[in-house]
Amino acid sequence: MSTDSIADEITQGTQVRQVEYVLCDGTVFFRVEHTIFEVPRSRFTEHSEVFTDMFHMPQAEDGQDIEGRSTGRPIVLEGYRAADFAALIKVLYPTIDDMIEGAWKLTKEDWVGVLNLSKRWGMKKIRNLAIAKLSDTTLSPMEKVVLAREYEVAKWLREGLNEIVSEHPIRPPAELKSQLGADTACTLMWIQNQALPAQLGAGFILSLGLLGCTSCQRAMFSNDRNCASCTRTISVNDRHALYFAPGASITGIVRTQHTLVRGPAPTDFVINLLDLMCRGCSNCAFTSGNYICPSCALSTGYQHFRLITSNNTIDIGISSQKILEEFGDEIARYESWDQ
Repeated sequence: MSTDSIADEITQGTQVRQVEYVLCDGTVFFRVEHTIFEVPRSRFTEHSEVFTDMFHMPQAEDGQDIEGRSTGRPIVLEGYRAADFAALIKVLYPTIDDMIEGAWKLTKEDWVGVLNLSKRWGMKKIRNLAIAKLSDTTLSPMEKVVLAREYEVAKWLREGLNEIVSEHPIRPPAELKSQLGADTACTLMWIQNQALPAQLGAGFILSLGLLGCTSCQRAMFSNDRNCASCTRTISVNDRHALYFAPGASITGIVRTQHTLVRGPAPTDFVINLLDLMCRGCSNCAFTSGNYICPSCALSTGYQHFRLITSNNTIDIGISSQKILEEFGDEIARYESWDQ
């Protein structure tokens, strides 16, 4: 088809589709630390008003070298890491392989760098993406709180604080203080202490199924049994059938760890069966002697039962409420980022 025929079609009213996407409106040179980056400017203006305003600043007069137009005069971004900027560019300008695979080849540290820059430059969509990607990785409770406060992520702060107070035993005060500050450390230990009285010690209610073998840690009782004092049937899963006698004590023994693991060491709680009272008659529900474990067939003395614990040992409801009371304003402030 000749150019004349194309011109004729246009003059005869043929609709001409305009270009809908401008993939590149010129390149820009940035210097971050000792590295110069040459990148298209389009995605920076699309996602950040900071760069939109920067690129619309009055330009130099004709004949002068304009900042950002050459390697000789790049836009210098002070106070940022080149590795973080490189990670952000990978997100803003994914390769064909990235798009085919549906994922970016970025490490957890890379995504933290993306989160850092996207927050500073108001790139809300990129920030949300970084939060989602990091949430899919393994973030420890401490990491969640530290990152939440640095980058104002309400979800991580709420989750991290609740997970920390749900651990048993709570992390060493020195560790909490060094990473979260003295005020937060004291508050978290106070919250956990508020939740514990209703769970451990005199008056604590539990079921037969929570009484574990001293050797294999599995449940010693898999079937219902009768109270030794009143012969009342005690269901294996009845959490209100037994309680600790006034003055009873529970000994916590830190379990030996053969590998170096960060965080609190697991603890076994040793229970004397003679301290367990029947809810029906208020007398001791067990006799002295040895009991055979149905799982490992080993004998466990009545003074050496283990309490089978989980995060539910701590009263999660009380802890969550206290977290909101003590840290609610901070959480709400971070939630404003999501508005």
